[in-house]
Amino acid sequence: MSEKNSPVRAPLLPYTAVADLIVQLMGKGCEVVLHDLDTPQHSVVYVAGESVTGRKPGQGFRHLVSELIRTPRETPNITPNWFFEHEGKPVRSTTLFIRNSRGELTGALCVNLDVTGAVRDFERLASLLPGLAGINPLSESPAAPLTGTASVTADTGSGNAESVFTSVCRLIDRMTAAGAKTREERLQLIDFMQDRGVFLVKGALEYAADKLGISKVTVYSDLDALKRRKTEQRN
Repeated sequence: MSEKNSPVRAPLLPYTAVADLIVQLMGKGCEVVLHDLDTPQHSVVYVAGESVTGRKPGQGFRHLVSELIRTPRETPNITPNWFFEHEGKPVRSTTLFIRNSRGELTGALCVNLDVTGAVRDFERLASLLPGLAGINPLSESPAAPLTGTASVTADTGSGNAESVFTSVCRLIDRMTAAGAKTREERLQLIDFMQDRGVFLVKGALEYAADKLGISKVTVYSDLDALKRRKTEQRN
């Protein structure tokens, strides 16, 4: 079943058919999510297939920046497969970055597969074949999305694809286009960027501060305030 509640811009419209095609091919346990990065905080515009990660139109991107960081320069538009857990189930994921004729990042098509059955089958085989005992079928996968606040240098491009730094700056431009009229609005923006790994890219925090008309010291202060708020909410 497809979620088709958000309008899809003309340049991305053909990818809705691609999403449906992938789901038709892969069958049960496949989810394809189309993102429009002109609206980062509400980038999900189309979801095809079963609900694997619970993504719905109107939600924002989650792992896009960390995927950009680890994507090889030789294949700048396709991420390596990686595995993560969602509500206790293993998911295999890969992403196609959609760029315009100038190489600018405008969208993303994410394929998520529920591999619970495959892992169960592997464990069954491992119990029958001693040579497989102790092998983790997910251990060779790329690491889960990067987390934390450490800066990562990622400002190289390949072919006509813009650099990771430039792509992230464009995302920041779009996220801050409407400005932040109050401190609370600013905190929400900074929280979104921090949670999505935007500040992992070297120079992104300073760029965001400039777009918001504040100093990087204020951004760090806001990050501390958000951390305290979340700690208080947990307690």
